Order: sequence, then C-alpha cells, then structure tokens
Amino acid sequence: MQRTTRILLHLAAAVVLAVLIVASPTRASAQSPAPVVDPPVLERSLYKTAVFESATNAIDLLLFGSLLGGHLYAGPTFLAVNATAAALLYYGHEVAWGYLGPPDADYDVNANILKGITFRLASSTRAFAVGYGFTGNPIAAGGFMVGSAVGETVVYVASEYGWEFYDQYRGRVAATPANAVPAAWHGDRASR
Repeated sequence: MQRTTRILLHLAAAVVLAVLIVASPTRASAQSPAPVVDPPVLERSLYKTAVFESATNAIDLLLFGSLLGGHLYAGPTFLAVNATAAALLYYGHEVAWGYLGPPDADYDVNANILKGITFRLASSTRAFAVGYGFTGNPIAAGGFMVGSAVGETVVYVASEYGWEFYDQYRGRVAATPANAVPAAWHGDRASR
C-alpha cells in the first residue's frame, strides 16, 4: 500500500506541476508586452471542466468497479484522485488551447481534431497511471485506460459540439435587436 501511495502522490504532483506550467503566464521580456490574462478563457474553461468531468468521472467510477475490481471502501479515494487529476488535466488543456489555440473565429474541424488528439493522449496517460497506481497490474490499468478512452471520447465530442452549439445560440441571441424580442423576455418590467 505504501508503494501505491507514493505512485499516487507522484502522479498528483506531476499533474499539478503540468497545470501550473501550462496555465501560468509567461515571463515578459523587455521587448514583449506583459501577458494579458483573459478571464473569459479561464471562466469558460472552468465551466467546460465541470460539465465534462461530471460525466466522465461517473464513467470512470463504473470502470473502477468493473475493470479494476475496485472495492466500496476504495471508491471514494479513487474518485478523489481520479477526479482531481482529470479535472486539473482537462482545465489545463482547455486554458492552454484558449490562449495558444486558434482564435474562436478561425476555429475549424482540423483544429478541433488536433485538440481532441492532444487531450486524448494526455488523458489516456493519466488513466493508465491512475489505474496502475490503484492495482499495480499493467493489464488491468490498460483495460481501464481503453475503457476510459472510449467513454471519454464520446463525452468529449458531445461536449465540444454542445459548447459550439451554445456559442452559436448565444451569438444569435446577442445579435437579436432588443425591440424584436418581447419585453418580458429581456426583463423590461416597465412594459408588463
């Protein structure tokens, strides 16, 4: 058990370090202006993380019980380690793509595929490490990684398309002139 604890602590430290490196602003040199922190990127990434991780951690908990032979007493520990590592990884990935990826107006299918591939590689590595840390068995960890990859990929694609739909809907609502919408819909109490 002591070996497993050491592995999990190393995994958590590596994930935290990676997120700090990805999410931290770069040091400005004398020639370049100071980096601009974009709160909408951070906030949007937080919302996307909450939505994605809610679904995928439910899948991972089911896989923990079925593929890794998880016991009821280890479930909360697994959920805490897995959810923390997965949320930090997903949030760091979203923030990195928010700052370093293509602008929203130029976002296309190829960029979305590349974003999905980079996330899948990082998340599969995390799933294998968590599975191996809890079982010490590379075969069981590999099965957990594959099962998690399948479930997360479905949720990831649905999430990305869902957020794209949300952005388009929000853009259409914002473009609608205020006088074309009944006053009750935008909170104008004087007309009620």
